[in-house]
Amino acid sequence: MASIIQSWQVQSGLIDLGVVIPPGLAMETALRDFTGLAVPVLTVFGIALALAFLLTTWLKPKLPMVAPIAWPLAGAAAVGTTLGFMHAQFQTTPLAGARGPDGFILFCAAGAIGGLVFAWLKPR
Repeated sequence: MASIIQSWQVQSGLIDLGVVIPPGLAMETALRDFTGLAVPVLTVFGIALALAFLLTTWLKPKLPMVAPIAWPLAGAAAVGTTLGFMHAQFQTTPLAGARGPDGFILFCAAGAIGGLVFAWLKPR
């Protein structure tokens, strides 16, 4: 989902500059972005999500008021924290689609959806 957001944000910026992107090229670009970003994005955000879900497993019983939204909150926090660390390290975010506030929010929303999927697939 993050790579689709990345592609969409970058293409949207180009369209705002007057670049015409035919639908077929937009789809091809999104597919190439997905395949090109799959390994780095899955590695970086995968580690962050794994740590967040591990911490959430420990915290959830101690904070019952947050329990219903614990997994999506952990996913969003993991992605937001990772983007924050990237920005602190590089003075920018290597993922162009996450540089603006709207991209940051969309990336965090992707993390929240990841948390929902994790909660759904997690053995009970």
